[in-house]
Amino acid sequence: MIGKTSDRTNTVLTIPEPCTAALVTKPYPVAGPGFVIVEVAVAPVCNEGRIYRDHQFEWHDSPEHLGHEGVGTIVETSPGSRFETGDRVVVFQGNSCRECFVCTQGLSPTHCLGIPYEGYDDGMAPQEVTAGLLGIEKVNGSASGGFGMARYRLAPEHMVARLPDNLSFHHAAAANCTLGCTYTAAEEAGVKGGDVVLVGGVGFIGLGAVANALHRGASVVVLGRNPYRMDLCRRLGVTAVIDPGSPDWLDQVHAVTGDRRGADVAFEGSGTPYYLDRCMAGLRRYGTLFSLGFTGSEGYSVSILNDMMDRHINWTGGHDVRFRDRDGLLRMLCDPAVQGWVDTIVTHTYPMSRAGEAFETALTKDCGKIYLLPQE
Repeated sequence: MIGKTSDRTNTVLTIPEPCTAALVTKPYPVAGPGFVIVEVAVAPVCNEGRIYRDHQFEWHDSPEHLGHEGVGTIVETSPGSRFETGDRVVVFQGNSCRECFVCTQGLSPTHCLGIPYEGYDDGMAPQEVTAGLLGIEKVNGSASGGFGMARYRLAPEHMVARLPDNLSFHHAAAANCTLGCTYTAAEEAGVKGGDVVLVGGVGFIGLGAVANALHRGASVVVLGRNPYRMDLCRRLGVTAVIDPGSPDWLDQVHAVTGDRRGADVAFEGSGTPYYLDRCMAGLRRYGTLFSLGFTGSEGYSVSILNDMMDRHINWTGGHDVRFRDRDGLLRMLCDPAVQGWVDTIVTHTYPMSRAGEAFETALTKDCGKIYLLPQE
């Protein structure tokens, strides 16, 4: 533990209104049993660009509660902690119950049964739920620190992992919504050497899916049209970049996949019907579609007979890193080749004091992953 903190404060990023980002000063976090305080080194940008533009929040966000990724150094612990001050850590997103079926099976904390998605419209849980990030400040009686875009962050110990000495903050910060959720997706989809993987709707999560597939020895075909991001895909080493608007786009996919007549696995990163249609069509029979993006709660039409049963397509999706995948993910991030891919995918870094510029850059889509530095 460290000494007296009553005279310290926390700097927190807010989006008080559309297209406005501001830093506010709040009380220093209070950490109860089972929690640590982390001085945040890198707070990656995820859905905050859309929040900045639309001022529409998910159930776990609010104008003064932003950011669910991050890495940093532990500066305060509670009695009995398994961590020490000075430990370099990654904070995985969420705050699961550790007792339900999902948690005890080592699955993804975002799907913890403490978050009652099924009982609420649009998949949104009520604000009083104490699971997830939204509950962290409540259970600690803290006026700040529950979210990642802050100088100091409260983190549940079971959502924190020490970083290997040879893993930098820059590379470790890809462990959530870039190479993290896509690591779990690749594991669940069973991507292996010799597979052909199709990636559509490419943003930073799609780029992460590319890196994970390449790491497992698969060939990667990308469907996309944004010149900036397609250049990033080529730099990562994909086999082909195909314009999904081309009249012969599917023939081009089949030319790469040969007798299989389609990809073994498709990762879709946008959630839009346009790319879902093409990822579904681009799969071989008995292929797997993994959804990594969404645009809201609107439905998507499929033919149970023609799209699913006749072609025996498996379709699933997810948000984050399974508990059981953390060790493997951190080992992967220590691989020099993977670190080179992270260097390609992370295209912009801004001080948190210039977060508005970072969000404007995200909205152009001429970027990969964007990092904020809360200490600047």
